[in-house]
Parts: sequence; C-alpha cells; structure tokens
Amino acid sequence: MALPDFERIKLARLQRRIKPHLDAIGAALDRLTDSDIELAREVGRHVRRGQGKMFRPTLLLLSATSEGQVPEGAVEAAAAVELVHTATLVHDDFIDDAETRRGQPAVNVKYGSATALIMGDLLYTRALQHLARLELVRPYHLMTDAAVHMCEAEMLQVQTRFSLDVDEDTYLRIIYQKTASLIECACRIGASFLPDGDRYDTVFQSFGRQTGLVFQITDDIFDYLGDPRRLGKPTGRDWEEGRITLPLIAAWRTAPPQDRQVLAELAATRDPEARSVSWPQVQAFVERHGGVEYAYERARGYGDEAKDALANLPAGPQRELLTTAVEYVINRLN
Repeated sequence: MALPDFERIKLARLQRRIKPHLDAIGAALDRLTDSDIELAREVGRHVRRGQGKMFRPTLLLLSATSEGQVPEGAVEAAAAVELVHTATLVHDDFIDDAETRRGQPAVNVKYGSATALIMGDLLYTRALQHLARLELVRPYHLMTDAAVHMCEAEMLQVQTRFSLDVDEDTYLRIIYQKTASLIECACRIGASFLPDGDRYDTVFQSFGRQTGLVFQITDDIFDYLGDPRRLGKPTGRDWEEGRITLPLIAAWRTAPPQDRQVLAELAATRDPEARSVSWPQVQAFVERHGGVEYAYERARGYGDEAKDALANLPAGPQRELLTTAVEYVINRLN
C-alpha cells in the first residue's frame, strides 16, 4: 500500500543522500534470503517482494555517516537489522493469524503456519550469523540484546492480551522492547562505525529509544483514526486481537464509571467477530474521552526528547537528517 504523498516525499528526502547504500542493502537482503532449499528460497522471495520503507536501515546509515561516507560494514549491518525486522513481522502475522502484509498474502496464509514460524526463525538466525561471520562484534552484541527484548515483549503482550488493567508503564515497556529496542539498536550500531562512536553511544541510544517510542505510539493511534489506507490493513485490529494500546489506556483512565462499565462488557468477549462488531463503540469511547489526543501529546513529547538528544551531536548534515527522521515519524499523523 503506497504512502500518502506528503509522507512519501518526506521519506524520499530523508533517504536521497543514502540511496546507493539502500540499494546495496537490497542486494544484501536478496543474498541473505536466498537458499538451496526450494521452499525457503520461494518464501524468501515472497517476503522480499513485500519490502517495507527501510526506515531502520535508513537510521543506521545516517547514524554511521561520517564526513559524507558510509562504511561498508554499516551496509551489511543494516541488512541484518532489516532481516530481523522482517522476521518479527513474519512471527507477528503467525501469532495474529493475519491475512495480509504489505499488500500481499501473509506468509502464514500463503505457505501455512508451520512454514511461517520456521521462516521467521531462519531470518532471525541468518541475520545474527551474518554479523558473526563478518566479525562485527559490537553490532552482534547489540542485536542479540534487542532480539531478547523483542521476544520478552511478545511474551508480555500475550500475557496481557484482553486485559483492561494494562497500565501505561506496562504498555511503554512492551512498545520499547517490541519496537523501540530495534530502532535504538539500529542507531547504536550505526554510531559504532563512527571514529568517535563510543563518545556518542548514549546520544544515539536516547535518540533511537525515543524515536522508536514515537514510531509505535503513532502506529497505535492510526488504529483509531478510521483510515485503513494509513496502515495498509483494516483499523480495529488491535482491539479485535486483544492488544490494549495507549489511546484506550488513556481513555479508560479518565472515563466515568458508567462508561467504563459499558466498555468492560464489550471487552469481556474474546471472539474476534464480536469484537469487530463492537469496534465502532470502542472508537467512540476513545474519542469521547480524549484517548487519541493524549497519545498524540505523549508521542510529540518523546519526539521532542529525541531531537533534544541530537543537540549533543556536532552541527551538520547528520544532525539535520536525523532531526528530519523524527519529524517524519511524528508528522505521519498530520
């Protein structure tokens, strides 16, 4: 599904200076998803046809850029990051029994659940193998830490599904570990290639973490905006699948008891069809009690913190482009 024009332009501007390196990442991904096993090769080609926006590799390359140059190792590391991200999407679709991903059948639909599970594992392990074979020690350690974070987040999300008792701190832990940790990882890996990367590691750690939080909160807000074009999938999926996200958490916190009682009754069922039918009422509840507005303000706050972190970098194109990256994420809602 194509991005709206203003988003496509914004992202294109962000990626223009590193386009040859993004093309090289694409070639590396073709190699990493190839196999002498026919089924693995076919599924690898399928996930490559559904290539995303390459946002995480973009951040890695921008973080690694020094005097206009991107080290070759950063390109290979960026390919590994994108491969891990792809693995998480394959696993997510398997867990959620999703039907489509990026405008084409999800792997679990086209090839079956068992194949999707194994393919996700293969992509994960091949990414780590790639970093190990290239002896990229720092990227390897950062990636393994992020992988553990993401797996733990999936477990916590399963544990808290369908529960209206999920509080904001638990939500923030889930989205940090599930989404922001890989974006943080990409930025820190990129910085590790800088001549003085150790000096700026905490800068890129903070920048990546806050940018990742903005990314996931805005994604969760999209589910309540009523425009499926923005995600390439129907809205209301989080509610149907029992994921309680910030707009609902905020609305539930401020709603009067009588409204909370009505929502609690709607939330009592786990049947996807029944939850789908109740989705307009849930949307209205969140709108009535300011859930989207609260989540948007939180996202903007994290975006400001991400830009504040960049103030510790030397002035120049790198800082400007990374600032543009934050603005791209937050302005997806405008």
